[in-house]
Amino acid sequence: MKRVLVLGGAGAIGRHVAGGALACSAAGHVIVADRDGTAAAEVAATHPGRAEPLAIDIFNPAELTDAIGRADAVLNCAGPFHKTSLPVLQAAIAARKPYLDVCDGWETTRDLLALDGAARDAGIPAIIGLGGSPGLTNLLARIAAAELSRCDEIVTVAGMDPAPLPGVVSRAPARAVHWRRQLGTDVEIWQGGSLAPARPLTPVALNLPFFGKRSFHLIGHPEALTLPNVVPGLRSARHALALSKREGALAEALAEAVAKGDLTKAEADLQVAEPGERPLALRFRMTWERLLGGFVRDLPPFFAYAAGTKDGHPRRALAALTRLPKGGAAGAAGAALAVGMELALTHRIDRMGVSPPEAAIDPHLFFEEYAAAATLRGTAPGPLIRIETAEGP
Repeated sequence: MKRVLVLGGAGAIGRHVAGGALACSAAGHVIVADRDGTAAAEVAATHPGRAEPLAIDIFNPAELTDAIGRADAVLNCAGPFHKTSLPVLQAAIAARKPYLDVCDGWETTRDLLALDGAARDAGIPAIIGLGGSPGLTNLLARIAAAELSRCDEIVTVAGMDPAPLPGVVSRAPARAVHWRRQLGTDVEIWQGGSLAPARPLTPVALNLPFFGKRSFHLIGHPEALTLPNVVPGLRSARHALALSKREGALAEALAEAVAKGDLTKAEADLQVAEPGERPLALRFRMTWERLLGGFVRDLPPFFAYAAGTKDGHPRRALAALTRLPKGGAAGAAGAALAVGMELALTHRIDRMGVSPPEAAIDPHLFFEEYAAAATLRGTAPGPLIRIETAEGP
């Protein structure tokens, strides 16, 4: 049985990864590594005889090299990923150990993909961004695109609060803590067959099969950078958040104010965290939007929308999960990374090198394994993937 190193193993996602890895057939032992040795010991104690704690400073090369040398695979859940992903991946390549992470930064994703050649030369798979979003969304996008003869557009959507950011304590929703990082910046999306700048948090209107016309909010994310490489002829790729009308009003107002120079990034951050700092007009608008409708609870937590043609006729498709593992967004991401580990250690990854999930993993094979984690014991498992299609643009 294999030994698996879980970096950030005491965090919100990492503790789910540790348990998920031990539930798979390939892993017999987990090293729960975290900068907080006490917290790592608490997580390891929940898996007696099969897990050990390790206090580690990821930025200490000797400690990182020693930890990786004790394992057969490296699962990186230690954020912030724009600081941790690159050194950990480089160390895994040097040790020739399979690597998987839940990195959700679009700029960091581009840096990691630059190490593809080195990972291929080392003969290892390195799967980046295998969490809930990116991760589940990428694989759902491949399923939705397969419903079309020609796929022109893909929009991946996350509709639940993500796992809390490491070390961040905030009164704002976890989703807002993520999107406010992009205020005042441009992000990259795939538009017109090439990368193009876009302002985050602008509305994205979609006519979804079954669910009808809905509005979401654009955010910079890895899916828009990686999906064009695996879906031939794709003209547009974007990622969006399903915000409540109230939170959407806040996001739109702050993004516009920062873009115009009416607010600094710091002032916008304060308004996200402290409702009393918001102007009266914005508070009135948010209250009005709340009265109009709350969070889009009828939508799946993660899904992908694809538009194009089928046999020459306009067609739209939606692929979504019908259920998730326990633990909310952290549980969903942890189970995804654990399944990826299982596929890597049992040699069921389609390519060596650095890859996003959709480029290296068969989505149907992945979701066959994922279904077990998403099914409660004693319940009758129904289909995990829901596919809806509709004619017309």
